Amino acid sequence: MQSAKIYALSLILLILGSSSSYGQYIVKKASGNSTNTSLDGFYYAIPQTVLKIDLVIEKIKQIPGPLANYAEDYLGVTDYISTNSQSAKLLHATITPLYQADPEQYYYVQFPAERSKDEKATSFQLTGMGTLLGFGSDGKINNEIQQTSVDQTFIMFEGDEDFSYYADYNRKKKIDTVVRKISIDTVTINRFLYKTSWVDKTDKEKANEAAQYILELREARFHLISGYQEVSYGESMKYMNNQLKELENLYLELFLGKEVKTTDVQSVYYVPKKDKITDVLYSTPDNKPIEIKLDVPASEYQLPDKPLEKIDNLYYRVPQTASVKITQDDQTYLSANISISQFGVLATAPLNRTRLLFDPQTGNLINIIRE
Repeated sequence: MQSAKIYALSLILLILGSSSSYGQYIVKKASGNSTNTSLDGFYYAIPQTVLKIDLVIEKIKQIPGPLANYAEDYLGVTDYISTNSQSAKLLHATITPLYQADPEQYYYVQFPAERSKDEKATSFQLTGMGTLLGFGSDGKINNEIQQTSVDQTFIMFEGDEDFSYYADYNRKKKIDTVVRKISIDTVTINRFLYKTSWVDKTDKEKANEAAQYILELREARFHLISGYQEVSYGESMKYMNNQLKELENLYLELFLGKEVKTTDVQSVYYVPKKDKITDVLYSTPDNKPIEIKLDVPASEYQLPDKPLEKIDNLYYRVPQTASVKITQDDQTYLSANISISQFGVLATAPLNRTRLLFDPQTGNLINIIRE
């Protein structure tokens, strides 16, 4: 009787021991050439979040006028552009989360050395970028990643950096009077000769002419709107007044300078890192960079940083939501909460008698069926 009990117990241990050698998957983090690939297996990666940030930037270029040195003398103004300068101002920002394989999170799945006859065939599904999609599913899993499409129309305003009315005729007529004395006996005759030549105008002379022309334009506008001509121009009066005003502004730019504004769209692909909560996205000429600021709140449910290593377990990552802000000069232009995969923690999912489904974007486990 005692020998029968010992035989039965030995048989149970033998069955358990033999069954434990079948169907065991070993998953190890890839570490270069030291990764054990002696048995068949495959690599998979855990995804990380990449932020595609579109910045709509207004670039401002200030150009002094060619007659800026005479602005105070001829116009009596002190508020004018005297030096060249450039600046950039953020108008609008958008963020689109994208996903790619994390180069620091690759794993090698080693197949079991042997498999029992009664064990069912299992399958692993991967995405196009090599991340896990599912395990143990008989049918095909839809691994299409939905991309967010944003339709935006940007109107680009580009100014002219030239001063139109400075390219005027730069020559003036100079007449020199030459007195030639002719003496005949006691009579002296002065003979006047006029020598004509063309010389370049000085900047002061150009400034004087431009200032006088500004005065003439203002008088013409006054006569137009005051009814000096005593003619009813109707709607044409508005057009003529605008044209005179535009012409006056062009001549004023010769003294006051001009601002050239252009609107540009810059796309930045940024990979958030836990150890860098503030970073520069775009550097501006006036030392007012466009920055990204990340804030990761403390989770209510604390998960272990490193899961226990177990046989027949897959590694995946639980994402963490972070607050993302786009700022410039202490002004916030965009604030959003985004789920960032690499800010989360690693976890494990069992492979024994389970069917698993992972999010193709974040890599998080979204469905598990225990058989």
